[in-house]
Amino acid sequence: MIFFQYSLLALAALTFIGCSSPLPTTELPPARYIEAAPEFPGFHDYRGIVDLPIKASGMDQSGIADLSKSSQIDFIFLADRAQPGDTDFGIGGFTNDILFISGGAFDVGGSQIIGANIREPIKPNLTPNDLISAIHDQGGIAIAVDPAKFTSSEDYALADAMEVYSQRSAWLAQNPTTLYLHAIFFGTDHFLGGLDVRPDANLALYDRMTTGARVAMLAGTGAPDNLNVLGTKVGTLPQLFLFCTTHLLARERDTAPILEALRLGHSYVSFDYLGYVGAFAFFARVGDATTMMGDEVHLAPGLTLKTELPAPADRIAMYENGAEVTSVDNATTLEFAPKSPGAYRIEAYRSGKMWILSNPVYVR
Repeated sequence: MIFFQYSLLALAALTFIGCSSPLPTTELPPARYIEAAPEFPGFHDYRGIVDLPIKASGMDQSGIADLSKSSQIDFIFLADRAQPGDTDFGIGGFTNDILFISGGAFDVGGSQIIGANIREPIKPNLTPNDLISAIHDQGGIAIAVDPAKFTSSEDYALADAMEVYSQRSAWLAQNPTTLYLHAIFFGTDHFLGGLDVRPDANLALYDRMTTGARVAMLAGTGAPDNLNVLGTKVGTLPQLFLFCTTHLLARERDTAPILEALRLGHSYVSFDYLGYVGAFAFFARVGDATTMMGDEVHLAPGLTLKTELPAPADRIAMYENGAEVTSVDNATTLEFAPKSPGAYRIEAYRSGKMWILSNPVYVR
């Protein structure tokens, strides 16, 4: 009887702990301060959310903008599922000082292609290549979502960017009962940590693609889940906005420069619940010339690749075409002198979880 009562008390305590801190412990600055991109004068580090189906959130753009302000988000890429004849891709431009990029998600071969910055309807039943061409014809960017889910790699071969991490997919990959129990017995950080799983299959496909083409890497949010756990919501947009962001390095926060930053792969991903990231750098240097991630540099004597983190990571690893070439523990920097051409990128970890994923520097 005493053991039974003790168990109930323990259960009650764990339930309280699990439901009493609904937001992750992301330590945002007191106010939004847009940091300069290290090593690149004139560029700024803007943090935002990609792949947001606003209709599924139950909020309008004004409400999303207000939430973005409190989460210190600079931009939102909209991605409601597009229907034949759709012309409603959201309102591009600034809403309540938050930059929105219009867009829609099109079902293709088991996954989706997001058309970012589209405004006009796109014909139904197009082949994947024709769909991507139609997105480009509007000055848009084609983003392949969760590439491992596509029936064929040909379906996204012409995409400009790849959503290698999808919060929504990570959620759906979990057992619903396990999710519910984790939400009861653990705090928000631990619960979200269960969604911070390295997307091995997607990264392998991304690395394969970047051996022959420049393709931007990013992370997507997807629809909120709003799982009801003992009267407390889990998987809400306020939580997800503090969980994971995509950063774009651009000269200013406006549609054209933000889209250009994405197109060029001047970007990286941070899982901010493990530590807020205000600025991060990965670049190549030879002599006085410095090359930003996403760009190309020629293999030459004296060429070095270097990353600079805002705080120590438990582990930093550098990959060449998907194969690890060097790493360091408990560090804020990592340098490497490449000996061969390839697409080189960075992964940084804390507590065994992904913290930062960079776009590649392409050594040719």
